[in-house]
Amino acid sequence: MCREIGDLRMNDITSEMILSVCEAIQNNENQATFVGASTRLYTEKVFSFAVARGLCDRNIAIDTRGELAPASSGNHLPAITKPDQFATLLNDMSNFEGASKITLEAMNLLPYVFVRSIDLRSMRWQDIDWDNKLWEFSPTKGEGREDMVSHLVVPLATQVIERLRRIKAITGHKEYVFASMRASSNSYISKATLVQIFHRLGYKDVQCAHGFRASAKTLLMEQSELRYSDIVTELQLGHRIKDTHGGAYNRLDEIDTRILMMQDWADYIDKLRDSV
Repeated sequence: MCREIGDLRMNDITSEMILSVCEAIQNNENQATFVGASTRLYTEKVFSFAVARGLCDRNIAIDTRGELAPASSGNHLPAITKPDQFATLLNDMSNFEGASKITLEAMNLLPYVFVRSIDLRSMRWQDIDWDNKLWEFSPTKGEGREDMVSHLVVPLATQVIERLRRIKAITGHKEYVFASMRASSNSYISKATLVQIFHRLGYKDVQCAHGFRASAKTLLMEQSELRYSDIVTELQLGHRIKDTHGGAYNRLDEIDTRILMMQDWADYIDKLRDSV
């Protein structure tokens, strides 16, 4: 787990030790706030595995449940909505080299599609319709939620298709577009991987991966060269909304407008980035 307890026998590790390590991780400014809680949960799973196989006497990590102070994130997720600041962000992202090739590709693709981080990271090659330039999938947050669609179609701009073809040369033999190159199992890059990039870029509490959804919606509706409607942007965000007759829009409603919007958006952010 870490050097503080990594060399100890499992029966010698106490709940106080685990809590101390997790608190240190959560309070570390260079770590995402959720990593401490994730570490505690993973530790509990490791102990559960060990107990089931007779490798230790008791799962003492259970005693730390509810003891780790929740991360203070509130409801606000940081997002840049001013064109000049967004241009600088895009330029900084484009020039950043402090991560793996796949991680950098994921980071730079995110502004174009503005889906949730988990949906981008778990993007599968089989869900891409290359002929029609569409990506259709089931959003993770859409499961069982009345305010979210269960299926989302994302039109892929020409620039996005070009990026995906480059990535396919690297991970095309795997299930996931942004496959983890370190893991031996079939998995994709972690949430923390993207979080840390924005911290390293100096955008902690200024812009996060999820924030591109707010950035895109605001700019798409407010900028004179775009001016797309609330309904079209909401549909593209995967939000479930009602039509004038009270019925729900389906995943392909306004698709022609959304295809045009996503290409306009890609051209717009390219122009912004190149203006810096």
